[in-house]
Amino acid sequence: MTAQIPRPGRLLPLIGAVCATLGLALAAPVQAYPDARVDAQIRPNFGGLITPPLRTPYQPNQWRKPDHKPKKPYPHPARPYPPLQGGYLNSLSIDCADPNLGPYPVSDALWALADGGVLFIRARGGVCRETLYIDRPVTIIGEGSPAFATGSEPQPARLSAPAGAPCIRIAPGTRGVEIRDLVIEADQGGRRACIEAVDAEVALVNTYVRYSGEAAAIFVSGGRLIGRQSTIEARTNDAAVLVDTASLDFSQVRIAADVRGLDITPAAGESRLTQVGVVSEGGTLPGSTGVTVRGLRSGGGKLVVRNSYIGGWITGLYVDRGAKLELVRSRVRARRGVISDWGEVVVRESAVWGDEYGGYFAGGAPVIEYNRFGGPRGGLMFDSQTRPALAPNYLYASDLCDPYAQPRGLYCQYLGAGPLQAFAAPDAFGHPAYGPHAYGWSHDGYERGYQLDGAPVALPPPPPPTRRGRRSSY
Repeated sequence: MTAQIPRPGRLLPLIGAVCATLGLALAAPVQAYPDARVDAQIRPNFGGLITPPLRTPYQPNQWRKPDHKPKKPYPHPARPYPPLQGGYLNSLSIDCADPNLGPYPVSDALWALADGGVLFIRARGGVCRETLYIDRPVTIIGEGSPAFATGSEPQPARLSAPAGAPCIRIAPGTRGVEIRDLVIEADQGGRRACIEAVDAEVALVNTYVRYSGEAAAIFVSGGRLIGRQSTIEARTNDAAVLVDTASLDFSQVRIAADVRGLDITPAAGESRLTQVGVVSEGGTLPGSTGVTVRGLRSGGGKLVVRNSYIGGWITGLYVDRGAKLELVRSRVRARRGVISDWGEVVVRESAVWGDEYGGYFAGGAPVIEYNRFGGPRGGLMFDSQTRPALAPNYLYASDLCDPYAQPRGLYCQYLGAGPLQAFAAPDAFGHPAYGPHAYGWSHDGYERGYQLDGAPVALPPPPPPTRRGRRSSY
């Protein structure tokens, strides 16, 4: 028998039925069993239970406030740079008085700057009211008071922080942030510092910082803080400048505060105050201290104060246990001049006046050379555990005293024999009237030392004892 081959016409209906069945099968969704669907819904996320998230993944954009208005096409004549395509311009110039730049012109300009860029802020009567967040090395330069300004009181470029917010925050690890010729204000700082920097390098050059709040005007933790020809005024119960384990380099800087001027824990190495004035117009509050030096258990650095003036406080300088201080050719005028609690202290060629005592050393081996200490009690006090290294020093007392009735290296003098204008009260800036002899207790005495008054020298041996009794010497 031979197989019969079906005709082609009969195969067409069969092929069509098969194709229709396959199409329906592919188009229909896959239906899982009810048990599988329930298991997928109640199955726990074991990965999330083993390693739960430590923080929310949401991170708000702190660099620029969202713009809810329709964005203008770029380029725009009022904004010559794209605010969201930053990091490529080397320099920019803005004017905060221009309303077309939006509410955050400085932040937008910083976003557009490249690393190492320069931002110029014009002074046209407008105040930049915003908080700056800096995460790259930049230089911000403010325009000074215009010489051809038509207004009655021309003002330099100013940056003012909103109430309860910092003026400038610098991201950790940022190096090379320099601020020049700018007035920075925080009239309602609250519990936030005006300038905050953590593990960063910041430089203030010819800058004026004015702060009113409950925190420090400048807070630096780690890194480095540089100041040149600047002024810092703080109305707060905290320190005006708080430096925690960082390197400090101030030159020709004035610090004015109510309770505390400078509180520093020096990092490894040497921190310096050169030609710096730390003053208080009415520092009579309890615990008011001009400069507080704190120490570390190991690896701490040293603070060198040279040619500086510290005055108007209850305590001029306080050296904590383990801290290191070197006071050279400086002037201190306070109720208590220098207090050391087992610190490593060197006081050389300085004039220290205290209404109670010029210096008190609770322990250690301080080095005291060629100084003048003044006060009602002779100006200098040592605890029994102190082993000082003394060179010729003069102690000025209000009453007559025996110049030989002191340990070798200390010579008591009558107060009238001290430097001229010893009682001259400093002005609001901490400096007395100018004159040929205005270098006594109340003056910074930049590198003058004792050139006009003569350095303290060792007195000749006391005369031999007489029949009436032996002169006390110990």
